[in-house]
Amino acid sequence: MTLLGDLSPEVFLHDYWQKKPLVVRGACPELIGLLEPDDLKELACTEGVEARLIEEHGQTPWQLSHGPFTTKRLNRLPDKSWTLLVQAVDHYLPALQEVLGRFTFLPAWRIDDVMVSLAAPQGSVGPHFDRYDVFLIQGEGTRLWQVGPAVDDSHPRLPHPQLRLLSDMPVEFEATLHPGDLLYLPPGWAHYGIAQDTCLTYSIGFRAPPLLRVLDRLVDVTLATGMDPLYTDVERSRVTHPGRLDDADVARLRRQILALLDDEYRWHTVLGELLSEPKYDDYEPQGVSVDLASLQAWLQSGLHLLRDPASRLLYSDEQGLIRCYVNGELCTSIASEVFKLLADHVSLGAEQLRDLSDTELQGVMLALHHGWYLPPLALE
Repeated sequence: MTLLGDLSPEVFLHDYWQKKPLVVRGACPELIGLLEPDDLKELACTEGVEARLIEEHGQTPWQLSHGPFTTKRLNRLPDKSWTLLVQAVDHYLPALQEVLGRFTFLPAWRIDDVMVSLAAPQGSVGPHFDRYDVFLIQGEGTRLWQVGPAVDDSHPRLPHPQLRLLSDMPVEFEATLHPGDLLYLPPGWAHYGIAQDTCLTYSIGFRAPPLLRVLDRLVDVTLATGMDPLYTDVERSRVTHPGRLDDADVARLRRQILALLDDEYRWHTVLGELLSEPKYDDYEPQGVSVDLASLQAWLQSGLHLLRDPASRLLYSDEQGLIRCYVNGELCTSIASEVFKLLADHVSLGAEQLRDLSDTELQGVMLALHHGWYLPPLALE
C-alpha cells in the first residue's frame, strides 16, 4: 500500500508505531489539489469552526489568535511567517473520508480528526511535541521538517502563555516534504516544520484517551449501580500493633476495591460510550429519509454512501455478544451484522451491501435517517 511505502501494516506497527518516525515519499497523492488555500480561509471564517492563527512576528512573539476570523483580517496578513490552522476539516470535506479509509489497519476509534494548516513562506507553529501519534501529509507546496529526540513536559520551554514551544530542540534529522509526502511521528517526538513556500499540510491525529478520564467514567458507572459492599476480612490474623495499618490490610482493601471495577460488561459499556463520543459536544447529525427503492437505485447505479465524517460508530464483541455504539450511545435499532458493515467502512456500495436482505437494508436506511451515513448527493 502506497501510504506506508514498501512497508506492510504489520511491519509498520512492529517497527515504527509509537517507536520512531517514518518518511514516505508519494504516500498520498490524492490530497494534492483536494483543498485550495482560499477554501481553508473560508472555513476559518465560519462560525462554529475551530480555527487558530499563529504569527511568529505579531504584536507579540508567536502571537496566537482564535477564530472565526474575518476575510479582511486574513487578507491583511503579511507575506510570510504565519500559519492558519483549522481543526476537523474532515467534518466539512467528506472526500477526506476516503483518505482516512486508508488507515483501516488501525482502530477507527483512535482517529481524532484531520487538521489542515495553511502556511505562508517561513510559516510555522514553532518547535514543539505532541502527546499523540500524528501523520503529517503534504498537500500543496513544500515544508522542511526538523525532527528532534523524544521529549516530555520537563523539557525547557519558551515563555508563552498559550503555546507549549520548546526553547531548545536538538535536530536529529531533516526532511523536506513535497506534495503527497508523509511524515509519521510517534508521541513525544520533538518537531519543527517550516514552510518553504505557501503550503497546505494535513495533520491526521490519533487520539489517546486519558486513562484517568476512563477511570473516572468507570467509577461513576460503578457508583450508579447502587452497590456498596463493605470491606471484609474473614481471614483476619491476630495483630500485635493495633494502631498500625499493615501491608496485609492495604493489600486486602486494594483487591476488594479493584474487584468492584473488574466487571467486563461494565468495561465494554464505559469504553463503548466514551470512545464513540463525537469530537464536539454540540454536534447533531442531520439525516435524510430514503425509501428502499431509492437506496437500491443508488447502489445499482454504482453510487456509494459515505459515512458522516463527524459521527463515530464502533462495536464491541464480548465472547460473541455484539454491542453497537454511535456518538456516545448504545444502538439497538440496527442488526449487529449490518452495524458492523457500517462501522468497518467509510463508504458503502453495491459490493458491500449486495448480500443484504430488504430487511437488513432497512438498517442502512435508518443510518441515513439518523445522519450517520450520507446519501450520494452529499458528495457532489
